[in-house]
This record gives sequence, C-alpha cells and structure tokens, in this order.
Amino acid sequence: MGIIGNIVIYIIMVCAVIGAFAAIRNDEKGLGKEFMQGLYSIGPIFVPVAGIMASVPYLSLFISKVFGPVFSFIGADPSIAATTFIAVDMGGYQLADALAQSKDSWIMAMIIGFMAGATIVFSIPVGLTMLDKRDHKYMALGVMSGILSIPLGVFISSMIMKLTNTQVRGEVSTNADSTHTFAPELGTLLLNLTPLIIVVILIALGLRFIPDKMIKGFMWFGRFMDIGIKLVLVFSIVEYFTGIFSKLFGVWGFDPIIADSKDQFRALEVAGYIGIMLAGAFPMVYLIRKYLAKPLEIIGNKIGLSSEGSAGLLAGAANILAMFNLIKHMRPKDKVICISFSVTSAFLIGDHLAFTANFQPNMILSVMVGKLSGGIIAIFLAYWISVPKALELEKVDRANGIIGKDEYLKPSPNDAENLVKAN
Repeated sequence: MGIIGNIVIYIIMVCAVIGAFAAIRNDEKGLGKEFMQGLYSIGPIFVPVAGIMASVPYLSLFISKVFGPVFSFIGADPSIAATTFIAVDMGGYQLADALAQSKDSWIMAMIIGFMAGATIVFSIPVGLTMLDKRDHKYMALGVMSGILSIPLGVFISSMIMKLTNTQVRGEVSTNADSTHTFAPELGTLLLNLTPLIIVVILIALGLRFIPDKMIKGFMWFGRFMDIGIKLVLVFSIVEYFTGIFSKLFGVWGFDPIIADSKDQFRALEVAGYIGIMLAGAFPMVYLIRKYLAKPLEIIGNKIGLSSEGSAGLLAGAANILAMFNLIKHMRPKDKVICISFSVTSAFLIGDHLAFTANFQPNMILSVMVGKLSGGIIAIFLAYWISVPKALELEKVDRANGIIGKDEYLKPSPNDAENLVKAN
C-alpha cells in the first residue's frame, strides 16, 4: 500500500516541473500562476504552523493535566485526549504513547489523531488563514458537520482491525516488528469514543436548533486561535533573535520555530515542506479541473456537486491545502460539502498514508477505509444539517453583494429544492 503514496508524490512532482516551465513563460495565469501560488503559500501557512508547533510543550501539558483526567473520569483512556487536539504527525502520536494505559487505546488514539487532531490543530487555523473571510461561515458549517462523522470513522477503522486481528507495533518506531494484536473489548472501544460522541451530539443539536449561534461560536473560536497563534509566533521570533525571555525568566518553554541540533524539522521547515509540495499540488488540481471537468461534473451530479466540488473532494483526499485553494471557485453548497468531507478524509492518499506506512504499515487498509467512510458519511450529514443553512446564507450574501450575481456555476436541480427548504 505504501506504493500508492509514492505514486501520488511522483505525480505531484511531475506537475511541479510542468508548472515551473509554465511560470517561466507566464507566471500570471494558468499553470505558471498555480506553481507560484504554491510557493507563495509558505508565508501564510507558516503563521499558524509556527504558532501551534511552538506551543506543543504547553499544549501537551495542558491536555495531559486537564483533559486527561476528564477523559479518565468518563472511562476513556487519557491518550485519546492527546490526539483529539493534536495531530499524530505534530507530536500527538508520541504524546498518546506516553499517556496510554494500554496499547489498544494508544492505537485508537492514533486513528483519532488522523481525524480530530488534524482538524483542530491544523486544518482549522490554516483554513481560516487561506480562505477568504466571506467563506469562513461556510467553513464553520463544513467543519462542524464533518466532526459529526469522526466517531463513526474511528469505529469503522477500529472494528476492521479488531475483526482481522491486525498486528501492530507496540512502540513508536519505523522498523520494529508488529507483535501486538489489536483486540480491545467492545466496551473499551465504545468508552474511548464516549468523549467524542458527547461532543458530536452537542454539535449536532446546536447545528439543528441554533445554527447562527454555532457559526458565531466557531468564528470566535477561530479568532481566539488566531490571536494566540500570532502572539506565540511574534514572541518566538523575539526569543530566537534576542533570547530575552530566557534571560528574564530563566526559561522559555516554547519549542523553537527554526531547526536546531535537537530537531531538524521545526515549524519553518514544515511550512517550507508544505509550500514546495503545493508548488506541484496546485498545478495538479488545476490540470484536474481543466481536463477532467466533464467526467468530474458527471460524477458530481450524482451527489449534487459541480465539477469544482468534485475536484475539491479529490484534492482534499490528497492534501487539504490544495482543496482550500479551490474553495473560492465553489458554490457555498459545495464549499460546505468539501470541507465536511475533508474533516476525516483529508490527506487520505497523502501525508496520513505516508505516516501510517512509516509507523504502522499493517494499519494502512483500516485507516484508509475508516477515513474514507467517515468522509462519505460526513457528506450525507452535511446535506441533512448544514447545506440548507449554507443556501440561506448564500441568498443573504447575494442580496448584500458579497457574492456576485453570476459568480458561480449555475445551480444543479437539487439546489432549487434545498432553497425552498431553506426559506
């Protein structure tokens, strides 16, 4: 299965080369513009990535001391708290290993980190940075409806592993033997999911009965994260060049934002890595939109999406940042659907496939099936809960001139029915 990730990377790299030659010819439109936009994204991406990664020591301490006991009181393993908020590839995997009371719960925590942690610590702050402000409310609807599918996606992955007696590595390693059989009791599995289920129920009730307040709450959450991230970043920059906080207080505590002898892959390097990958991912998505528009439109029509929406699903499965770059071209309905799908299914054939192949190769099939299933379920949930509100908001935006009269593609037949329901 690891070969799939390599194939995707090679395709992206070919698109990067094509984009570079196009940029030499004309960097203001087409493939050339997409290539340069990928590189230009390093700056905006660095802000949230640096703020979050620098804060990991304090986030880890806070989660282990505050949420760990709360999760334990409910009956869930403390390791679940770690990856509910921190992505596995941003320190959550190691933190969950340190907090876990059992290997089975640690493995479940890894699966949760691919969906919940990646969304909270990465997709939300980066998405709020990359998307136009007028799209933030649609992102809120998409994220909240997507979160509803996380417990189901985790449950599906866990049950596949349990029923197939999957052997996993019992330690953080890229070359250890897989000697531990994943076999939690069904009760333990459900207890570990209980905190997520509680959150999901509350979000579902909120979206159903007080959608405007839920959107406003999400916006405040995003604003709070933005303020915290920028403050941590600027103080980290000052500390890097002057060391003033270490001198004044004797300790700094935040992680460095630039590579050092302890870690050669800090925030600046992560942002750079993402940017150079997007230099190929953006041209790839552009080519998909241009040359596969018709088949994507046919596929999209089956689930009520435009060709841009269909391309967004495919882009999100590879890299959510490529999908964020497409959001501005989509109708509000499609924005919500794609973002909802990407809560669990982002990086499906990209980073998460590569991470699983490196650390737990025997989990590839179960993780991929769980992430994809969660994304498909999220689409149905979004249609039921969030799309009517999105269509209502679109109508208001058009009336206020926020969305141009002919800005998006003509609506599908399904939209007319949903507009009636929204009114």
